[in-house]
Amino acid sequence: MEDLFLKALPLLRELKKHGRQAYFVGGSVRDAQMNRDIGDIDIATDASPEEIEAIFPKTVDVGKEHGTIIVLFEGESYEVTTFRAELEYEDYRRPSGVQFIKSLKEDLKRRDLTINAMAMDEQGRLIDYFGGLRDIREKLIQTVGDPAERFHEDALRMLRALRFMSQLEFELSPNTKKAICENRLLLAHISTERKTVEFEKLLKGKAADRALEAAAETGLYKELPGLDGKKERVLAARAFPFYQLQKRADIWAAFIHMISLDSAEAHQFLKGWKLPGKVIKQALLTAERIDQKWDAVSMYEAGEETLLSASAIRSLRDKQAIDEKRLAEIRQSYRALPIKSLKDLAVSGSDLLNFRKKPAGKWVSDDLKRIERAVLNGELANQKKAIEEWLDSCSQI
Repeated sequence: MEDLFLKALPLLRELKKHGRQAYFVGGSVRDAQMNRDIGDIDIATDASPEEIEAIFPKTVDVGKEHGTIIVLFEGESYEVTTFRAELEYEDYRRPSGVQFIKSLKEDLKRRDLTINAMAMDEQGRLIDYFGGLRDIREKLIQTVGDPAERFHEDALRMLRALRFMSQLEFELSPNTKKAICENRLLLAHISTERKTVEFEKLLKGKAADRALEAAAETGLYKELPGLDGKKERVLAARAFPFYQLQKRADIWAAFIHMISLDSAEAHQFLKGWKLPGKVIKQALLTAERIDQKWDAVSMYEAGEETLLSASAIRSLRDKQAIDEKRLAEIRQSYRALPIKSLKDLAVSGSDLLNFRKKPAGKWVSDDLKRIERAVLNGELANQKKAIEEWLDSCSQI
């Protein structure tokens, strides 16, 4: 049993000491079977939320009505959830309520995919009612039970299936793929924000190429913001290794570049995903400069972050590994610029007014721009006296 499970084992034993069932469940069990890094440890039990709170001294109520309590133990937090069955679903999104139950099997039965519906007991024995381990070995994404039923309960599960396909480098089972084709329109009931979370995870997976292909083949892409009618562009995006990018804005910059959107289209597209304004702004700045030829002025206008991001995306698009040495050279070139912003100029608008002895006007910003370019191009030292003399020689005063 992995160390993270061993650290949480006292919680299972404490619940069992009080006469309750308790098991590790969900993604941690799946990842342990796949020898992947384990994330959060989740526990399922037949103890009620009130009993969980009574058994453990430090708890946080994060959803008692759904059976979930956070237990704080030895510096870690663990999600402990009562076995439950979900009542009838509303709007293809969420259950109208939950019913607490005593059966682990019935609790696991409500989960989306077989690989996420496994449990492990305190001895480290796997409990697999629905063939999750088999599907891991066969590298298949398969729903628990009838896929159409699962997708009618929560239509986001269709996009989640593709997300796990990307993250785990699996394939859709034939009946799961068929059900996505037949039920894709249900995704319209899901909020854009929930779609965005899943789609970003899909792009960050190592098999995003096959997940994007599945989105195209099933037609699910049509239900995603701004992609209806862009099947060939979605397929074109398969060529980019998004997982090699770290920043959220960079991933979106690469995506809008790969689906060939101009600036106006890209802005509307990103707004359609309800991304934060800061992410949209940075993604647009980066995308516009991916094919830029860098000189002092263009580096200055881009800024260091955009400069490095655009260069990395261009390398990946051209099927070259990100060259850290090359990026270091670009960073050094940027930092060697005589100025990084207009504020770095040795003169200000007030100085120009003193030079000219005339009322303010558009000429102030025009002159500052000329000075800025001359300094960047090495034609002029960034010194107040030199700038004054340069303006005088150019008959600017």
